[in-house]
Amino acid sequence: MSAKTAASPPPHASPPAADFMLADGTRLTARVRRSSRARQARLHLAPDGGLLLTVPDSWPAAAIEQALPRFLPWLEQAWRRHQRHAPQAALPPRIVLPLPGLEFQVESGGALAEGRRCSQACTRSLLVSQGARRLLLLETPGRLRLFGPPDDAALGALALRRWCRGQAARLLPPYLLQLAAGADFCLSGVSVRDQRGRWGSCSRGGGKAAAPPREVSGLRGLLDRLTGRKGQNGGDDAGHADARAVTGRISLNWRALLLPLPLLEHLCWHELCHLRQMNHSPAFRAELARFSPHWQDMEKALGRSWRELPWWALPVSAPDAP
Repeated sequence: MSAKTAASPPPHASPPAADFMLADGTRLTARVRRSSRARQARLHLAPDGGLLLTVPDSWPAAAIEQALPRFLPWLEQAWRRHQRHAPQAALPPRIVLPLPGLEFQVESGGALAEGRRCSQACTRSLLVSQGARRLLLLETPGRLRLFGPPDDAALGALALRRWCRGQAARLLPPYLLQLAAGADFCLSGVSVRDQRGRWGSCSRGGGKAAAPPREVSGLRGLLDRLTGRKGQNGGDDAGHADARAVTGRISLNWRALLLPLPLLEHLCWHELCHLRQMNHSPAFRAELARFSPHWQDMEKALGRSWRELPWWALPVSAPDAP
């Protein structure tokens, strides 16, 4: 087994890549990224098989090269696990979005020129490219047609990810704001991101609470009935008056749009409860249980859902642009 940087750059320049040679002769290349927050080198294997080596900003190239061999024992095992469990690289026959209750058939539409001729009649269009390769996605009711190289699954997956992220940016923030308003949580903003290792995140602060969607006030009673809660403004909530005043921002992973509705709702309650308890303490779990009584089962289901993401939706080593 051996490992080396791909080139001999100036002492403090970041090498463009680091090469690892496994015992069976497999050569793997990691992208190198410098970080001012890193205190030691970290190697990450993404679900798509890409490797990212993060190193302290102050490390010279020689220090990076010296650190590589210590990753080999871990990489040998991690790569074998990845090879055993990696899903098949194939586009899905359909994509289901439980939140709006929609299903889209995924079809090959033919050549790119044909897609351009059909683009006037579509609901949405999306053009993606990688180098000289280009693919056009056209959305019509119940259908996603891909026009371009028919055997380029990676390019098709990129188009589906970007399309789904756009849908998530349109649908997830109003849904979360609706839940927050119905339970008197204060949100200063909601964003949809491409996190590579988590379903969402929460941070406190960020200014004034964001205005909920116009229809939220009329839906509060319905939301209470659906979730089995009563009297959000009194009773058991009285002791949370100070906590309600805390504002914060929540980021949701766009892949949350693929979750079944009960899991999506639990995920939102999980992040909202962090506004009142920024930890996973017993106090946080007690708060979460008020809104998601079966939270333990839901947390396990979220973990399974992350591990069972379809191939096209897996986080990639280089995050997709919005």
